[in-house]
Amino acid sequence: MFFKPHHFNWAVEIENHWEEIKSEVQSLIKYTDKQFTSNSYVGLTKGDSWSSYTFLFWRIRSRKERLGDKCPALAKYLQQVPGLVSFSLSRLAPHSTVEPHRGDTNAVMRCHLGIEVPSGLPECGLQAGTEQQAWGEGKWLFFNDAFKHSAWNNTDKRRIVIIMDVIRPEFLYKERRICANIRARHFVLQIQNKLKIIKYLKYPVKAPLFGIIYIITYLFHNQKL
Repeated sequence: MFFKPHHFNWAVEIENHWEEIKSEVQSLIKYTDKQFTSNSYVGLTKGDSWSSYTFLFWRIRSRKERLGDKCPALAKYLQQVPGLVSFSLSRLAPHSTVEPHRGDTNAVMRCHLGIEVPSGLPECGLQAGTEQQAWGEGKWLFFNDAFKHSAWNNTDKRRIVIIMDVIRPEFLYKERRICANIRARHFVLQIQNKLKIIKYLKYPVKAPLFGIIYIITYLFHNQKL
């Protein structure tokens, strides 16, 4: 369920330089504080208790601004991360729980870097499978989010982590296909939510729609932080 961050040189490098990047990450959080988007649409939390601010979504930049404009030191270290495909800030409000769920693919490591961590276990933490781990400020927590996992913050303060998706080394050769597939799936789901009739179409009808979107997203791949 969990990977060991110290097996990856880039992760060790970022932890070792945490004090160098800490102030610019905290400044970024102040800058984005009122721009976080609620994740309530996924039905895993109540209200706006879980929210995020996304810079990179499966290798497509979500904003005109670059992370390097706000966090040049952090961006410098992230350039050394092979297979980095997603980057966001994730905020979990006090006394909130993210219900058990699974991620998009088994081909990535989901990497959390603790920024504001109000407490350790049992008050605040993450469970993947039957194992629980706590975040630490300036420390990585890697896990396989294809397994069912949940998170909670039973304290009086918010919890903020950086979330990154990094393609596992054994799947790097098909990174582009993985990203295009997931982006196409998400886009089709968005269309279905807006046009309910598509939900009831048979697979032979929906397959060409997915194929077109897949090709388009496959071509637009190499955007970086």
